[in-house]
Amino acid sequence: MNARASGVNVTKWSKMETILEAKSTNHNSNLQITTTKKGVLWLDQVSAMPLDTYKGHGFRNDLFQMVADLKPKTFRFPGGCYVEGNYLKNAFRWKDTVGAWEERPGHYNDMWKYWTDDGFGYLKDFNYQRILVHIQYGCLIMEALDGIEFARGSTQSKWGSLRASMGHPKPFDLRYVGVGNEDCGKYNYLGNYLQFYKAIKYRYPDIQIISNCDGSHIH
Repeated sequence: MNARASGVNVTKWSKMETILEAKSTNHNSNLQITTTKKGVLWLDQVSAMPLDTYKGHGFRNDLFQMVADLKPKTFRFPGGCYVEGNYLKNAFRWKDTVGAWEERPGHYNDMWKYWTDDGFGYLKDFNYQRILVHIQYGCLIMEALDGIEFARGSTQSKWGSLRASMGHPKPFDLRYVGVGNEDCGKYNYLGNYLQFYKAIKYRYPDIQIISNCDGSHIH
């Protein structure tokens, strides 16, 4: 359970870091956090992150290299039913996944029944790239437009300036946008898709927009 979601006052929380050095390899080892005093201890986000990761982004160097060796042409994010969820309240919200990791609210992945802290966020997705990006959006048109502006907008724009303030003044190479996931059987997907298409093409005529089904399955 995420403490923020449970209504716990987090205004006086502190971020704590320490370095743990392993003396040997033990695949049955585990991390235990204990206290010598009685009381309630709230832990929001706990991570055992290696010091040596790809460009400091948190990716294991060996796994990142495996993906790079595949030489993929595109990278789809966030991917699958994760983007929408079963209910709109549990959909992926890119604005909640940028900024300091410990300040992200996280969200419930109701498709696969687990809580995610959104540690792999929207900006980290772009940092992952040496390849072309295919961003996938779910239910909200303005969420998509703002997300594209974050990726491609000038440093004078609202969301482009946020990207610049996070150390990325140069726009990312976003060329493809997907709308929805496995929505072919859903009512009026065609109408919803066309609304996304018109809004995105109006602002970004060069972006290629991808439907998640062909016309023979659209109701």
